[in-house]
Amino acid sequence: MVLTPRSAKKREQILQAAGKLFTEVGYAVSMDQIAEVASVSKQTVYAHFKTKDELFETCVKTRCESNRLHLHLKDDPRPVEEALLDFAIHFQNMMTSPTVMNTYRTAVSQVESHPDLGQAYLKAGPESTTQMVEEYFEYLQQQGKFASGKNMRYAAFQFMLMIHGQAVYWNTLGVDIEQSESEQREYLQSVVEVTLQSYLAS
Repeated sequence: MVLTPRSAKKREQILQAAGKLFTEVGYAVSMDQIAEVASVSKQTVYAHFKTKDELFETCVKTRCESNRLHLHLKDDPRPVEEALLDFAIHFQNMMTSPTVMNTYRTAVSQVESHPDLGQAYLKAGPESTTQMVEEYFEYLQQQGKFASGKNMRYAAFQFMLMIHGQAVYWNTLGVDIEQSESEQREYLQSVVEVTLQSYLAS
């Protein structure tokens, strides 16, 4: 559906309001509250999004996509170790930010009653990011930098899970480990080293 500039603006207002309220209030937020913060009528909200599920799913996809745009690897001309370390730092910072963490918690809280939301979060966030890392590793393998015959999908999952680290896992439960920048860099550097030791070509 092609939106007029006015309609597109209202849709953006709704998404911004919904994203803010889903983060601050959680999934219990009402469409009336979203309409009020967006400065539109409830009818306008429903004209763009048939259900709250659809609105939340769109917010998740939009947020994940906006973050993912900054996570490029395949086009990074720097040495592998430097590119992976920078990616890891950016990713961990993104995951521990209040906005992203609250979106994750909201999605998890609705898994039993709204399983489609969890699937939408996985597809828009973890799955697409892991696939991007896998494609980068496959590229390195084709270039002869990573050993042939090894499963790059496994490598990508291992790398992604390791860079979450204590910082992300503790944060999901509301505990900030308060790591310094040097501590974060030291840990993520060790993750990169483990990955390269496991997969670099001899």
